[in-house]
Amino acid sequence: MNNQLSKNFKSAGLSESDIQTVFSGIAAMRADEKRFDVYFDQNWSTAFVTSECFYVLISVAHIAYTDYLGQLSDADKAEKKNTLTAINELCRRASQQYLEILTLVRNGFSDGAFARWRSMYELSVICSFIHKYGEPVAEKFIEASDSQDRYDWAMACGEFSEKKRHVTFGDILKLCDMDAEVWKDNYTVANQTVHASPQGTFDRLSDRDSQRSGYGIAAPAIQSANTLALISSMLFSLFPEEKTMDKMSLAAKWLDELTEAYVETHEKLFDE
Repeated sequence: MNNQLSKNFKSAGLSESDIQTVFSGIAAMRADEKRFDVYFDQNWSTAFVTSECFYVLISVAHIAYTDYLGQLSDADKAEKKNTLTAINELCRRASQQYLEILTLVRNGFSDGAFARWRSMYELSVICSFIHKYGEPVAEKFIEASDSQDRYDWAMACGEFSEKKRHVTFGDILKLCDMDAEVWKDNYTVANQTVHASPQGTFDRLSDRDSQRSGYGIAAPAIQSANTLALISSMLFSLFPEEKTMDKMSLAAKWLDELTEAYVETHEKLFDE
């Protein structure tokens, strides 16, 4: 133990016996983590690799699209300038969240992963809305980044009454081109997981008897990949390009392999 840490313990009022107890506990925690990591690698490594492969395939498509956009003039992109900017930034954010979810999944935190997917899903709804209504909405969305406006930028779509005080996420969801019913059950569970609800407290995705578990990780792993594919497809459709679409098609096909890997592993490990 370094001198500074020792001073911190003593200034907090811990005795030498207390300090030894703390370090014994830390050693036990680290030993448990190593055992869990070995167990996880033995059982879930194939599934995790499919998630990583998917991210690489999506990244390759994004690189191809970025190269293609670089070949277009500002005039070529002018009529969708704001839409491209908004959806591209939403897509970048979703890509980061996918990696965050994968990190949680790889460490056995299914509830945290599914809670993070909730944000990805909401990004996909906003993407769909901006994709549908285009430049006026995209421009207001970008301008709102310097304000406290959450959803009122969506008024620019022209679908809401001028008497409406505030736009909600539910209002946007009703107007976007996504099939809300397909995602409804998962989004409901994700909301329960995020909030201090009785369902999210007593009916958790993970194993209630363990802080880290493989139980429940399949759902956020699969849903996050599908959501990233959806958002990426909306971005690529703004200025369609053959090479990008071919690479995106490969990533989309890989989703079947990813889904099968997680479902098969879950069914093998958990008798349900």
